[in-house]
Amino acid sequence: YTAPDQFHEQLKDVKSAGATVLKAIQCEESKPQEVMVGLAPHILKLMSPEESREMFREAGVSKEELAEALVKILKRYEQPVPKVPRIRRFAIELTIQMMRTNPKTIKTLRNLGMKKELETVFETAAEVENFDIFSGTVGLARHGSTINELIEEAMLLLS
Repeated sequence: YTAPDQFHEQLKDVKSAGATVLKAIQCEESKPQEVMVGLAPHILKLMSPEESREMFREAGVSKEELAEALVKILKRYEQPVPKVPRIRRFAIELTIQMMRTNPKTIKTLRNLGMKKELETVFETAAEVENFDIFSGTVGLARHGSTINELIEEAMLLLS
């Protein structure tokens, strides 16, 4: 619960974490990277285009470098991995959010081979990737959409 007068202050805190999140996506691996990739699209949704540009500038990361990192994540995790069961889903969610907020990203993602990586994820998708909450490696609560539905959305944006 957030008191109404504290909501905007907390939004500022979330937005201010954006540069840290972008840097971590570039240099972390495994679980920390999964968490940061999962957080990033939510931060982007909260930002104006100006705030987004400032976040990338502060992080010292370009949109092209982030797009490349997402393609690399999907290449690295061609198959679902129990240790990071949501990383591919999160990478696709961030890809979608980037394309929505900055259509110029679409061309970059196309040139980097994102379509091929999405096709690979589609072919290797596992039921575990449709869960949001886990107890160990057992999925307890499902996402609102399947990973294949996310892939279809990303492919539409890429075309």
